[in-house]
Amino acid sequence: MKEIYLLIEHGMDQGEVYVLGWFDDKKLAGEVAEEKEWEAYRASLKAEHHWSTQKPLAPDQTKYRRFWIKEISKFDRATIPRSSAVH
Repeated sequence: MKEIYLLIEHGMDQGEVYVLGWFDDKKLAGEVAEEKEWEAYRASLKAEHHWSTQKPLAPDQTKYRRFWIKEISKFDRATIPRSSAVH
């Protein structure tokens, strides 16, 4: 068994979750998640928010993450013994 790391995005509309991709390397996955976090922050600064006078917090000023990594186990293909019986 081997671990893989899913790059997850928390959607903005209804709290949905999207799997954007997977990585073999945890460090690389974390770096990509952080890059995506800053890209989303910069995009939100450019967008007009008529409902708020507050600017969004930078990713280094909050614990909330829109993009995060989920570690899961990767299974190799297992062979299944075949039965000699005919059904």
